[in-house]
Amino acid sequence: ISAPTVLGRVLQECGVDPEHWLAQAESDDVKLRLRQFTDQSASKGIFGAPSFVVGDELFWGDDRLEDAIAWAASANAAANVTDTDAEASAP
Repeated sequence: ISAPTVLGRVLQECGVDPEHWLAQAESDDVKLRLRQFTDQSASKGIFGAPSFVVGDELFWGDDRLEDAIAWAASANAAANVTDTDAEASAP
């Protein structure tokens, strides 16, 4: 959705002031932040949406969300085991 008239209607239906948010979207500060986020994403290899980054692993596409969640869960489980092992072996 990029047409201001469409965005304005959506914002109005959400109960917020469309003029305020459309003006914010056009501000230099927001445009700069968008460029910074775009550069950061490109540096991580992100090239489309939706993309999910878990640690250093990139998952791209709607059909990869479950894989990203599983990867994060296994990484958290491994970190918890490592933390638990370190605590158990502490004097």
